[in-house]
Amino acid sequence: MALSGFPAGDESITKVYYSDAPQRNHQDRESLHTSLRTTVQFLHSALFEIVNRLIRSGADERTLVLQLSLRTLATNALRSGMQVDFTKVVDDGFADNLAFVWMRLSEPFTNDARLTRLARVDPDWVTMRALRSVADGGLNDDQSHISTYWRELTRIDADKEQIDAYLEQRLRDQMSSDGGFIPDCFFTTAVALHLGLVSTIARYIDMMKQIGRFKNEIERVRNSPGTLTPAQRANLPLVMQRWESQLQDMKREKCAMDAQMLDPRRLICAMVFYRFVICFLLRQVDAQGVFPQQAFTMPAENGDVNAAEKWRMLPEFLIEDAIEFVVFVTTYAPDVLTDSTAQVGDDGLRMFDDILPLFIVTFLARPKLIRNPYLKAKLVDILHYLTYRDPREDDDYVDTLGGNIPGNIRLHPSIQQFQANLDNNTLARAYLVPALVRFYVDIEQTGSSSQFYEKFQTRYYIARTLRALWARAPRYVEVTRRFFMQSGLGTSEATTTGSTRRDQRVIEEFVTRLMTDTTYLLDESLSKLAVIRDIEKRQPTAEAPAAEGNDSDDASRLDDAESRARSLVSLANETVHMLAFLSRLVPRPFQASEVVSRLAAMLNYNLQQLAGPKCSSLKVQDMQKYSFNPRVLLSELTSVYVHLGLPTGKQQPAAALIEETEAIDRFVMAVAEDDRSYSQALFDKALYILEQRSLKNAQSLTRLREFALKCQGAKVDSRA
Repeated sequence: MALSGFPAGDESITKVYYSDAPQRNHQDRESLHTSLRTTVQFLHSALFEIVNRLIRSGADERTLVLQLSLRTLATNALRSGMQVDFTKVVDDGFADNLAFVWMRLSEPFTNDARLTRLARVDPDWVTMRALRSVADGGLNDDQSHISTYWRELTRIDADKEQIDAYLEQRLRDQMSSDGGFIPDCFFTTAVALHLGLVSTIARYIDMMKQIGRFKNEIERVRNSPGTLTPAQRANLPLVMQRWESQLQDMKREKCAMDAQMLDPRRLICAMVFYRFVICFLLRQVDAQGVFPQQAFTMPAENGDVNAAEKWRMLPEFLIEDAIEFVVFVTTYAPDVLTDSTAQVGDDGLRMFDDILPLFIVTFLARPKLIRNPYLKAKLVDILHYLTYRDPREDDDYVDTLGGNIPGNIRLHPSIQQFQANLDNNTLARAYLVPALVRFYVDIEQTGSSSQFYEKFQTRYYIARTLRALWARAPRYVEVTRRFFMQSGLGTSEATTTGSTRRDQRVIEEFVTRLMTDTTYLLDESLSKLAVIRDIEKRQPTAEAPAAEGNDSDDASRLDDAESRARSLVSLANETVHMLAFLSRLVPRPFQASEVVSRLAAMLNYNLQQLAGPKCSSLKVQDMQKYSFNPRVLLSELTSVYVHLGLPTGKQQPAAALIEETEAIDRFVMAVAEDDRSYSQALFDKALYILEQRSLKNAQSLTRLREFALKCQGAKVDSRA
């Protein structure tokens, strides 16, 4: 079982078979991969035939095979940890072989187009089989390795006390499984993949990141010898030679891992199985409990108590592994997503076209179903990858001339196909936008030690996803408008979180988060750019090299500032764009008396940053390197003033016009009364920059001047 194509099991695979692979072209490497994959396929077939014959020999033999597999997996549970000691667990090859055999055994019911046998998998399998002895109709071994492992697993939404109470109650009940081999095979395959393929995926991704960081470090040192001390430069050739040798070793290992981890046959088999897993999960939360035999019905925010209890007690790895696998395939092997072999299922039950959009929308729209915010953030990752728009091609800046010219960067066909799938999904059209807005608020607390920074990455992905949806179809813009206006209309429609009161809370908190994020991100971005500019001004050159020990700190500070600036500027760009877009679409929430003073102060402060006396200090040597375009930021930021401070000019009932006038006056007064940052000279400077750089058309400039004069008049009135 340990024989495999993974390099950890046989060093000759890396040192001999892939010895010169990094220097070969893509076609030659694929030829090496194909040969090794064919050999592994023969091995998998032989192992499957052996296990399959044992399974079919009789009930006792089947029980022994199940026990052996489950006990082996239970005693190797540490494979799923962060730091794995491979002297105490089986290697990747053994775990992969075992998982593949069980995937093959599950094919008769996972390959079913209509998933007719899904109902035979009972969510209470753990208490019916894993925790009971053979004499009581279960599978637990004499040493209780199996029961201990399954008892201690993290659940979807339950703490240890709740788990123990639930399991003890269920064990007292007289229960028996009538699903036959199918539920045993399902859960055994799921845990085999959890400790096999999915655990190996985590290490593969970590290896890719290590290679990337090491390459960047080599390039940084090679391209900036002036930042080194004379002693370091003297040793540089030897150091670079050693580093290049280490990098080649890492690349050989990566090539060997590519052959296994990116094997289409293995990934397609796993995709078919996870289609079954996802449908099983959806069935548990379906309001009618009959999916996929009938169309899925979105569950209520607080659904059936008994069904919810079974759902909460399911092992968390079921949903976590499905998400992690889809993220991996989306990132590293997107061809598998649209492969016809992986798209098993009748219309409505195809993995990529139907099941995946439904899965993402359901668990984002009903966030209480999953306690772990990390998993919900991963769903946003998938959405971002599959609705991706390259920021270098953005041409939808708000009230801003110019922009990029789209069409130069080719994206994978799966992106266009997935977006079409979302368009055709009724639940996605109704729930996706409100769900993303709500999660933008909820991600404030992730429970992680690095949650402060993680939330910004997730919010960036949400902003990019919303931007892609808004640019793609007017229906998403209309859904957004209806959602934000419902608190004012006092209605609750399908395009909400399910409660008008909750809508109001979400909208208020969303506006607050948007303001806070804009201030923080612009502040941090500009401070990092100032650090970069300061270091660049005194950067050593070949003519004026660094003195002994003088600039080692500068090199470290520059590296940190550049890394942070790239991330922060991108986040700031999207936050300002979303503020500009939404303030034009639905101005009223941003004019509310609860937020208007803080919003005005935030806008004035950031206008001072972008157009004030310090704006000339923002220029660094390579602005594009950090995606920094202060002119676009200034243009979109100033558009917010116009959206909130001038009438829209639309035909409205008299009562609505009165409300609009009051809201506008409230905002104008808040801007003018901000003694910390407001000044007419600042607006004059901003108007000069916008006109000189042709960032707005004549009408937009006229309206901005009109707003500035309005603020000037309000300032005079307030002093009278």
